[in-house]
Amino acid sequence: MTVIEGGNTANSKATVNARGELYVHATSTDEADEATKTGRSFNINTKDVTLTNATNTPVLYFKNNESEDFHMTALAVGLQGSTDGDANVLCRITVVRNPTAGTIISSPTVVSINGNRNYGSADTMDSDVYVGATGDTMTGGGDQLYFYQATKGRLFAPIDEVIPKGSTLGVEIQAPDSNTSLTCYVALIGHLEDSKA
Repeated sequence: MTVIEGGNTANSKATVNARGELYVHATSTDEADEATKTGRSFNINTKDVTLTNATNTPVLYFKNNESEDFHMTALAVGLQGSTDGDANVLCRITVVRNPTAGTIISSPTVVSINGNRNYGSADTMDSDVYVGATGDTMTGGGDQLYFYQATKGRLFAPIDEVIPKGSTLGVEIQAPDSNTSLTCYVALIGHLEDSKA
């Protein structure tokens, strides 16, 4: 057995066994939990958006301007009911990878909520995050994730998607065919990767 000494205290020792294995005492921490504790975790939410037709509509656009990757861990979509009168009719929800253009980008409205999940941290995330509306467009990119959700309900999808610097993400919602009024919201939950990890 070999003992390695170092550091500034008398207890700064490490032991290596005959097979060359280092004895350690380690504590593991979930990456997302650690990001929240250190002020690198964020909640983005459009709040209420009312869709007045059945056209596929961009409701959220996100662009990461940080040097670190944004690791998205959950998508939430709330639907308050449609004028079609049937709560069981399904909406289509599409996550678009790297959209590049459209009125949601060229005539932007900034989302209502883009908050740090650590209430003691004033850190913000360098990002472009816009909320869409009926009549908005979003083009480019390709479909990445696809969901159905009843018009009265909430989708909460744990996901594992990484958006590097300069990459974008969009969320589109298509209401049922007879819709003239459907209130919804879209929320992203995620964190910036620790560049030192």
